[in-house]
Amino acid sequence: RSNSAALMIQYGKGQFAKGKVLMANEKGNLEVKHFVSQSGQNQYLLISDSKAATIDVSEAIESVIHLIEEKDLSLKYVLVTHAHQSHVQALPRLKQKFDTNFCLHEYEYQHLKQTDVDTEPDQILNDNDILKLGTVDIRVLLTAGHTKGSVCYWIKEADALFSGSTLLKKSYGRIWGPSSMSLMHFSLKRLGSIIPAKTTIYTGSGELTKMANEGWIHCMRSA
Repeated sequence: RSNSAALMIQYGKGQFAKGKVLMANEKGNLEVKHFVSQSGQNQYLLISDSKAATIDVSEAIESVIHLIEEKDLSLKYVLVTHAHQSHVQALPRLKQKFDTNFCLHEYEYQHLKQTDVDTEPDQILNDNDILKLGTVDIRVLLTAGHTKGSVCYWIKEADALFSGSTLLKKSYGRIWGPSSMSLMHFSLKRLGSIIPAKTTIYTGSGELTKMANEGWIHCMRSA
């Protein structure tokens, strides 16, 4: 499928009773299922060539399981953008249900140990690692700031960036002091320099956006 394929959007309640299920995007042989909790947390199921990956799935866990089973998908990766409790609470259920790989950046392990989840990572991620999902490549970008090991997942051929609590619409995620701000500043400038304007930003909370709409990043002064 051409990268110029039209964006296909459908809205509906689906199986996720606590929020909305948005059938968000099918482009570059990538299908994205987008779940929104009542608290505004975005959760994603990525599908390519019958292979699947989750990103930051928590409250939508049962709906995600239903879709995976209904579509007879192979869940290859369980991904999180960072390891705060709300992002990892579904890990035990996913690992129990599927033969899958939980991936985590090496710098984020300390945050995982501070939660009540005792699931160990199957694969340690590093900056610029490539995860193969069906016919697409998921590139791992270390974007420290919200946490030391926060990452974004970039699928260039699908014009998609899953930005977690790094880049939000017209904003960025919570920081924890001057050193955290310095890291966030560097990460945002990095995204601004490499992510094309046409890219859809699948944020960790709030509305989705386009990189073209986040030009404020280029106006940030050097830290």
